[in-house]
Amino acid sequence: MHNIKKNIFWSSIEYHYSDKSSDFKKLDGGFVYVFIKSFDVREALDLILESLDKQNLVPFNIEFISPYDKEIDWESIDQSNHYLELYNVANNSSDVIYDDFYAYEKKVCDD
Repeated sequence: MHNIKKNIFWSSIEYHYSDKSSDFKKLDGGFVYVFIKSFDVREALDLILESLDKQNLVPFNIEFISPYDKEIDWESIDQSNHYLELYNVANNSSDVIYDDFYAYEKKVCDD
């Protein structure tokens, strides 16, 4: 039997807060990059969706899920190092590794 190697996948996800979230009333949603070690895109997606659900986040747009290219050109060396660090954390974990969450406040309507 062949030994199938897991890869590090990354994804960009836009989400809303579920009504179970403590942030539901004040935050509308946001986006986040995630990193996960998995055999393929399908497994990565399943693991990501399960992790988001546990955090009371509802994805509405998964921009991409693809193997992370360690040679990707970022705007700065700091960014390159930051994402390489997340890659390395994911490589040594079975958890979904989240980058910083960028959240949007709910708009208040004055009717």
